[in-house]
Amino acid sequence: MLKTLFYSVIAFVVLFKFQANAQVKSVYVETPPKIDGVLNEDIWKNSPNVTGYKTFVPDFGKDMPFQTIAYMAHDDENLYFAFKCFDDPKLIKTSIAARDKISADDWICINLDSFNSAQSLYGLYVNPNGIQMDTRFAAGNEDVGLDLIWYSAAKIVDDGYVVEAKIPFKSIRYTVKDGQVEMGVIFERRISRFSIQGTFPALDPKQGFAFLTQMMPIQYDRVKKPKLVEILPAVTYAINKEHINGAYKKEYNFEPSLTAKIGITPELVFDATINPDFSQVESDAQQVEVNQRFPVNYPERRPFFLEGNENFNFAGTGGFSPVSSVVNSRSIVSPKRAAKLTGKIGDKNIISSIYAVDRADEHLPDFAQDETADVGVMRYMRSLSQDSYVGLIGTTRRRNGASNDVLGFDGQYRFNQSNQVTGHFLNSRTKLTEDGPLANSISSSISVSKNTRNFNGSFSLLDIGEDFRSEVGYITRTGISRATLSLNPKIFPKGDGLIKRIDPQLYTSLTKDKPSGLNEHVLYLSLAATLPRNTRLSVSADHSSEIYLGQEFKDGTISLQASSQITKRIFFKTSYDWDNGTYYRELAQGYGKRISNNLTLQLSDKFSAQFTHTFNSLYNSDTDVKYYDIHIARGRVVYQMNKYLFFRGIAQYNSLSKVFSPNFLVSFTYIPGTVVHLGWGSVYEKTRWDGAQYVNDDQYLQKASGFFFKASYLWRW
Repeated sequence: MLKTLFYSVIAFVVLFKFQANAQVKSVYVETPPKIDGVLNEDIWKNSPNVTGYKTFVPDFGKDMPFQTIAYMAHDDENLYFAFKCFDDPKLIKTSIAARDKISADDWICINLDSFNSAQSLYGLYVNPNGIQMDTRFAAGNEDVGLDLIWYSAAKIVDDGYVVEAKIPFKSIRYTVKDGQVEMGVIFERRISRFSIQGTFPALDPKQGFAFLTQMMPIQYDRVKKPKLVEILPAVTYAINKEHINGAYKKEYNFEPSLTAKIGITPELVFDATINPDFSQVESDAQQVEVNQRFPVNYPERRPFFLEGNENFNFAGTGGFSPVSSVVNSRSIVSPKRAAKLTGKIGDKNIISSIYAVDRADEHLPDFAQDETADVGVMRYMRSLSQDSYVGLIGTTRRRNGASNDVLGFDGQYRFNQSNQVTGHFLNSRTKLTEDGPLANSISSSISVSKNTRNFNGSFSLLDIGEDFRSEVGYITRTGISRATLSLNPKIFPKGDGLIKRIDPQLYTSLTKDKPSGLNEHVLYLSLAATLPRNTRLSVSADHSSEIYLGQEFKDGTISLQASSQITKRIFFKTSYDWDNGTYYRELAQGYGKRISNNLTLQLSDKFSAQFTHTFNSLYNSDTDVKYYDIHIARGRVVYQMNKYLFFRGIAQYNSLSKVFSPNFLVSFTYIPGTVVHLGWGSVYEKTRWDGAQYVNDDQYLQKASGFFFKASYLWRW
């Protein structure tokens, strides 16, 4: 009894100390721990530790159902962290999965602001089987494409699970002065079945989810200035077969490439590449591309672009804004060579730049395979107090005398803890041909937002000129002025009932279409509820209109959505929408349905299957004539033999194009960069060659197939 009381008092004093001072000094160790998920070394007995996690999802400030203890240590080359997570081992949600595929599991996360600057952070996640996920967060966006080199192990034990992690200083960017380093950290834990996430230190309800302004500083001493040099040779070999004019033609392709990374300082990194391999090993999930007003965009997953990519996040973009991004690196499709410089100069200056010679302008009518486009990007940010900043950006794309240049500035300012003002101003200069006229146009926005435990809300103004263009960015619409208002109070039922949080939301906007002078509107209402087992139920409706080519169309929707982790092995998500819409090809008013279903089965820790189905339809509102209906069915089966090796099969069917496409992949990843991939894919269509052209048929014809082999090895000094 006395022993228990003694340890309770010590724990209280330690917790009070860390909460009050919000500061901890990591212990320097001469002998590094073995990363094996067993806390049997003296390092963990002598290192500082913290406990007393408090929830922030679904509500703030509640005790976690089970205790978590986080430990910290370091040497001159690595950071070390360990976690003891108490729980019922039979109920822990985990898997042996590929990297970055653990978001549905229980996990711990090290949210690390390596500059302690409140501008960006690394999210380093580990599940109870030691599988990693890493992300980069900046300017309100979290990018899951990041792949750092770090090491982790975990074990499920009788009273929960244990995690150990080693993070080399070479893998992150940081500032060191006379061997001293200060970083910021928030330790986070997720318990899936309770729909709960908690942190240490506890998040302030007045500041909401603003992680960057609530970091606990960690001090490190005797840290070296490592010299980072990486060389990444890679080779890709492919055999592609295509059915053209009634006969198969084969194409063999052998592509060597070389990429280098040099750490000029621990804060500043230079990357260069020749003939980079930008093949997408993780297939892009097919999206509905019929009857789209603007092109479909896919996320960036190519390794070369990921270093410093978070610095291209731009205020006033994303979400419902037509200016989705000012720098969309997937607009650089197939470069011959490219270079980047990213990082910090001094305490407050952040830079990111890209130069590439790109082969791809295939959307242009005069495209020639041997021609290239010059692409350049320059980004500068100046850190202010908290997570506030001001920034400049410039982008250019030039080919054959045609050019597009965008220059502008942005910024965000936090005041009274929970309030932010963000905005941008951009000017584009475009010449479609060498002798054509120069078109100048502007995009500008300003927004005020508030984020607390009880309320999220924002008000914004946006104006985009008719001739505004960004060949390096991703813009979905121009020639509008828009005002928006979003109100999202949060209701927390008392007691321990089934419903943990209720989220009503109101969103409204008024848009002036500049070419026509007409106005369009949106009035959106929704009601959502959070329940245990990651269950989310919502109903929404909107009454809206759309202006397209000078005509007004109705565009309202009634939507039902539900998702739940039914058991630790079964997850489902479904949505059903009744929708009014525009048929852009004929400028006609339509109505239809949108249905989406997703079922994920974790059949064992190593074996998973996912099935998705998407349905879209559109009918003429006056005649009930069907314009189209489309089913996209996709199955994905993965056997993860261990954390390094997996076998994956995907099969997908599109009913509109009548295309069936299976593919298979064997993938081995020792560390990011050191990989071997072997894959095969094929495309079958219900068509046949009649001697003059392809016509519809009841039988499938293999229109294309491909085999590829890729290997790369990362040399790091």
